[in-house]
Amino acid sequence: MPALPHGPRSPQKVPTRTRLDSWKEIAEYLGRGERTAKRWEAERKLPVHHVPGGGHGSVYAFSAELDQWLLSEKREESIAVPDDRERKMEPAGGLIPAREPPSVVPAPAKKPYGRIWRVLAFALALAAIALTTTYFADLRTTNAHTSSLLSLLTRAGLSRPAADPQKELAHELYLRGRFEWHKRTPDSLNRALDYFTQSIVHDPNNAQAYVGLADTYNLLREFSVMPENEAFQRSIAASKKAVELDDSLAEAHRSLAFTEIWGNWDFQTGEKEFLRAIELNPRDPLTHLWFANAFASPEWYPICLREIDRAQELDPSSYAILADKGLLLFHAGQPQKGLELVQQVENADSDFVSPHRYLASMYLTVGDYPNYLIESDKTADLTHDQVLKKTTAAARAGFRRDGERGLFHDLYMSQRSFWLQRKFSATLLARTCARMGRKQEALELLQEDYDHHGVQFLMIRESLDLQLLKDEPQYQELLHKLHCPPPASFSNSHSPGA
Repeated sequence: MPALPHGPRSPQKVPTRTRLDSWKEIAEYLGRGERTAKRWEAERKLPVHHVPGGGHGSVYAFSAELDQWLLSEKREESIAVPDDRERKMEPAGGLIPAREPPSVVPAPAKKPYGRIWRVLAFALALAAIALTTTYFADLRTTNAHTSSLLSLLTRAGLSRPAADPQKELAHELYLRGRFEWHKRTPDSLNRALDYFTQSIVHDPNNAQAYVGLADTYNLLREFSVMPENEAFQRSIAASKKAVELDDSLAEAHRSLAFTEIWGNWDFQTGEKEFLRAIELNPRDPLTHLWFANAFASPEWYPICLREIDRAQELDPSSYAILADKGLLLFHAGQPQKGLELVQQVENADSDFVSPHRYLASMYLTVGDYPNYLIESDKTADLTHDQVLKKTTAAARAGFRRDGERGLFHDLYMSQRSFWLQRKFSATLLARTCARMGRKQEALELLQEDYDHHGVQFLMIRESLDLQLLKDEPQYQELLHKLHCPPPASFSNSHSPGA
C-alpha cells in the first residue's frame, strides 16, 4: 500500500490555517477527497469536531491535531491513497462561512540556553528541598508544630496534584473568549465563538465554555446579521448542555432563561431559570439586566427598572447596562432622561452598536428625523447590515423630497420590498405602518410574525409606535397569546431583587 504522506499538501497551495471550517477544507488539507476524510473519521478516529447545535455537515478541525494524527497513523500503518475516480465522485460538503480564527497559544520556541536554565532550576530546587527539610526537622524537634510535613505543604498549596494541561488551556481559551465577547462587535463575537469552541475541544465537560457559546449566539443575532432563529436554536442547545454539565452554575441558568424567553417565548420557564440563577448568584449583573430586558412591558416596568438599577449597582461601568437602562426609561415614561443616558453612552464609546440602534428608534418616535437617519446609518455600518443601509437611504431620499411624509412613504416602500423577499421583519414593517395610520395592514403583519415565530414580534409588548394599536381587539388578542405572566405572579419573597 502507498505510504501515508508526511503532512498536508504544500503551503504554496493552501494557506496555513489553525482551524478548517468544512469537510472540503479538511479534505484539501489532508490532500484527499471528502469521502476519504469522512471514512477516516468513522474508521480511524480522524480528529474532526462537530459544531454544537449545528447541522449534520457543520464540522471543523484544527490543523495541529490533523498533523499529529497523520504522524501517529504513519507510525502504525500506511493508508491507501484513493484513486482519481473516488475524488471525482465525492459530493461537495456543506460550508460554514470561513473566517480567520484566533490562533491557539503556540508552544514556546526552544531557547539556546534552555539546558543551562534547566540545570540551574534543578539545583535551586534541590537547595530549596534541603532548606525545607532542615526547617521542618527543627520544628519537629522543638514540638512547635504537631502537623506533618505533608499537611503543611498541602495547606501551603505545594502538594496539589499536577493540573490537567488540557483543562488549563481550555480555561485560558474560555477567558480569551469572554474578553472578545464583552467587546460586542461582529468581529469580536466571531473570535469569541472560535475561542469557546476550541475550549470545548480541549475540555468537553467545560460548562462555562458552553455558556460562552450560548451567550455569543445570543449577541450575534443582535450585533451582526446572523439569522435570529438560527442563533437562538444554537443558543438553547448550548445553554441546556451547560446546565446538564453543571446545574449549580448560575450563568448557565441565566443563559437558558434568556433563550427560553426570546427563542421559545416561554416566559414561565424563563422566569424559573432566572430565579434559579439569582438564587445561585444574586450578584451577577448580567442576570438582573437580562431579566429586565426579557420582561420589559408597561405592567412590568416598575420591577424591570428595579432590576436594571440593581445591575448598574453591581457593574456601574458597563456601557451595555447603561444603554439598556436608557431605552427602558424611554419606554417607561421618562423619554428625556432615557434619551440623555443613551447619548452619554454613545459619546463614551462611538463604536458600540446599541446606543446607535436605540437612538435611531427614539429619534424616529419623537420625530427627530435627521438624527434618526444619522443613527440608522451608523448602526448599519457597525453591523454590516446592507438591508438597513438601503432602507435608510430610501428614507433619506424621501425626506429630502417631501419631509416627514416622503420619509415614511419611501421607508415603507423599501421595507416592504425587502419583506416580500423575506429579508425584513414583518413587525418592523408593522411599526412603520402604525406610524402611517395603516392599522389594518400593521395588524396583519403582526399576525404573520406571530404565526412564523418572528423574534421581533416581542416588540409588541413595549414599542411606543405599536402602542398606537393598543385599542384594537386583534392587538390585545396577540398580546394575550404570548402568555407572559402578570407582575402579580411575583411575591416579595421570591422576586428577583429581593
